[in-house]
Amino acid sequence: MGKKILILGAGFGGLEAASGLSENLGNSHDITLIDKSDHFIIGFSKFEVMFGRRTAAQVKSYYADLAAEGVNFVQDTIEQIDLGRKIVTTHKASFSYDFLILGLGAELAPELMPGFVDGGFEFYSLDGAERLFPVLDRFTSGTLLLSIFGAPYKCPPAPFEAAFQLHDFFVGRGVRENIDIKMLIPGPVPLPVAPDAEEEIRRRFDQQNIALLRKHKVVAIDPAARQAQIEGRDALAYDLFIGVPHHRPPEVIRNSVLGAKGWIQVDKESLMTAYEGVYAVGDVTMIPVAEGVSVPKAGAFAEDAARAVVSQITRKITGEGRPVKFNAVGACFLEFGEGQVAQINANFLGQSEPHVFLEGPSAALREGKDHFADDRIQRWFR
Repeated sequence: MGKKILILGAGFGGLEAASGLSENLGNSHDITLIDKSDHFIIGFSKFEVMFGRRTAAQVKSYYADLAAEGVNFVQDTIEQIDLGRKIVTTHKASFSYDFLILGLGAELAPELMPGFVDGGFEFYSLDGAERLFPVLDRFTSGTLLLSIFGAPYKCPPAPFEAAFQLHDFFVGRGVRENIDIKMLIPGPVPLPVAPDAEEEIRRRFDQQNIALLRKHKVVAIDPAARQAQIEGRDALAYDLFIGVPHHRPPEVIRNSVLGAKGWIQVDKESLMTAYEGVYAVGDVTMIPVAEGVSVPKAGAFAEDAARAVVSQITRKITGEGRPVKFNAVGACFLEFGEGQVAQINANFLGQSEPHVFLEGPSAALREGKDHFADDRIQRWFR
């Protein structure tokens, strides 16, 4: 009798786990993938929507077109995870499992910043990016504040990519000289584990007249006064405020024993939780790699984690193959604007200490970014 494998969350980690298990196990086992949405999007495609280059409909890939043979997709909201009984309850049904993979990602919590819901905009959700485009298209002068509220947040380079693309967008509209762009970060450096990327960001900001305000932690937005309240500093006035919302584990994890420490804790090599047969991958986890540094919440690392988990489960079921250790190896693209793209390459756990380096920026790496997106869509969808 086949095993029941349940995958919760159909992001990078969940899709790669479903594809890998389908390839390794075929139709001999019951593989179910559950997600509350009916579609997937590549994270950086939200910029296409934010700047009006593509519509929201054009960046969606639908789970009804899932390519993984033998994988049953269920669109439903997960309400409870019973680890003792090995049952997951959704809004419409319940599912038992022998193996459970948690790839539920991180939840955006804009309401945690006082005044932000009424006084600002975000581009980390597709709806947020869609709402922001007409606002940007009408914006012709004034002060634009772009703020990171705090760590961790998904795709660490993304806020800086937004700043560079905002510059390009306003240059293209002929209004850049009338707009003062200021980027606020809560800490002393933009990307703590990537010093060469930080240096390039600083250099380009200077070149494009984008102010980088370090140690500027926003604690509240005052929509009426159009001011951002900064911890230990004077308030900053704005005409348009764009923020990276706080991130937190999904509610179903916060309400379970898995969320006792917030993000799910896992074994670094196998990604298994404290519960036998229960694994977690991607943004829902917190995996320390050095003092004050954890594996970034980015799709490439979720994929790498999924491949490790697939190898673990395949070996436990079939007795074949060798378990693949999770090394947190991956790359994030960094869009510098003006057709220039860089790649931040990282190996966080495969060596004695994290190794991160910047490749580019160059026009050639834009093709690499496009290929990255096309390759995933072709692998995961028909």
